[in-house]
Amino acid sequence: MRLVVKGVSVKLGSREVLKDVTFEVGEGELLALLGPNGSGKTTMLRTIFGMLKPLKGVVLLDGREVGSAEEAARKLGFLPQDTPMTNLKVIDVVMLGRTPYLSGLKRPKEEDYRAAMEALKEVGMEKMADRLFSELSGGERQKVMLARVFAQQPEIMLLDEPTAHLDIAAQIEIMEIVRSKVEQGKAAIVAIHDINLASSFATKILMVKDGVVVYAGRPEDVITEESIRDVFGADVVVRKYGRGVYIAPKLKVPNGLRRVHVICGRGEWWSNHAHAQGGRIQGFRGGCEHP
Repeated sequence: MRLVVKGVSVKLGSREVLKDVTFEVGEGELLALLGPNGSGKTTMLRTIFGMLKPLKGVVLLDGREVGSAEEAARKLGFLPQDTPMTNLKVIDVVMLGRTPYLSGLKRPKEEDYRAAMEALKEVGMEKMADRLFSELSGGERQKVMLARVFAQQPEIMLLDEPTAHLDIAAQIEIMEIVRSKVEQGKAAIVAIHDINLASSFATKILMVKDGVVVYAGRPEDVITEESIRDVFGADVVVRKYGRGVYIAPKLKVPNGLRRVHVICGRGEWWSNHAHAQGGRIQGFRGGCEHP
């Protein structure tokens, strides 16, 4: 399945939030949306899902507009930025992803429960099916919400900040789960703030500024010191490793000073500013405790 966003503009109140946005994504692609707060990333996802109507332009799935909300929900899975708290059991939260397949007041069938349990297994949460959602950690709750999207069995996943407020291990795990699903033939559009995570997992990057797509392409082509400065107003250092890139802040230190980091045994380190004079570092203070 191929999603095409063509010339889409969206107005909220008196403000035009998206302006003539055009891009496409297909199976096997993980597209990351990068941009500062208020740039239009969430609005873009909500518009694709059909929650917002474009002022102009069109969203096409395999060449045609999506009809009913039920039809959209069978093809597009949406993970919102905020996770609502509930005292439902984990399995019941995931079962909500089966709603598009239930018509009228029909009760879930055995196949719906199988789909929900398979989705929990994909995110490693099958043993917590009977736990209360409210008792889970932040990372566990996010995996359950992702399982709800998987249970929906969409062709394209729309994920709004799926790694927000998670520690680094949980962030990597979530993105690996998403990438695994994409490698099975699905597609994903992920709004994300962490540029290094985006460059590590995405096959394509869209950088958005003031509702306009200003850069688009492969991470190694799009993520540069100039593009980060233009979109985010931040000075960074961009380094390449293999086919990927990573960024680090460009530190500002007083003239004549360098920051020195000494890595020691037993996980200890010391750091200090030091004068660089005559080829030697002077003024360093610190020490190591030998193992």
